Amino acid sequence: MKKRAIVLTLGSLLLSPFLWAAEESEQIDEASLKSTAGGVLIGGLLAGPPGLVAGMVGGALVGELGGRGHTIEAQQAELDKSQRQAAKRHQAYKDLLSSTRSQLTAMEEGFTFCLGFRTDSIQIEPRIASQLASLAHMLKAFPELDLQIQASTDQRGSEAYNRDLSRKRAEVVAEHLRRAGLDDARIRIQYVGEATASYAVEDLEGLGFDRIVRLTLVQGDAS
Repeated sequence: MKKRAIVLTLGSLLLSPFLWAAEESEQIDEASLKSTAGGVLIGGLLAGPPGLVAGMVGGALVGELGGRGHTIEAQQAELDKSQRQAAKRHQAYKDLLSSTRSQLTAMEEGFTFCLGFRTDSIQIEPRIASQLASLAHMLKAFPELDLQIQASTDQRGSEAYNRDLSRKRAEVVAEHLRRAGLDDARIRIQYVGEATASYAVEDLEGLGFDRIVRLTLVQGDAS
């Protein structure tokens, strides 16, 4: 019993400088002190004074290594979390890109907007003008697509007159789109006069289907 009391007394004396240094510099954390104290008691009880010193040193090392281990684990967990988040963002981007390509393909293959004109007129109806403005705004979100304008007439009148009339119709439609903000470089104009007309001049109802301007989405040169 006397020998054990001496060991514990020596342990407390050896430990007190460590405690004092911690209070002065605040460089030794609570975990290290606990590990050191544990090493003191175990070393002192098992091996006497030499074991006491070894226990103190070993306890301090265990405490330091344990703290470093927790830090490494936390850093690894944060790295794993960042990698998972990056993988999710990459997959979301791929899904968005695929969806956008599908939408563009569907629009290009399935969109044709036709607007009609009165006989010998290049005047655009007010409700059609608002639709052209909406179309121009929509195309701003799809820079990969251009707009082709093809204007035609019915068969009444001379071929030269009808060709010039179709040109004027195409240009007035293009001007509405430009004013709505569509870049002129994305507008392709084609006027064919009566070349595509399919109704006889006697078919007054059918002639209206020849006096049209077709607007078709096409892939842009930069896409």
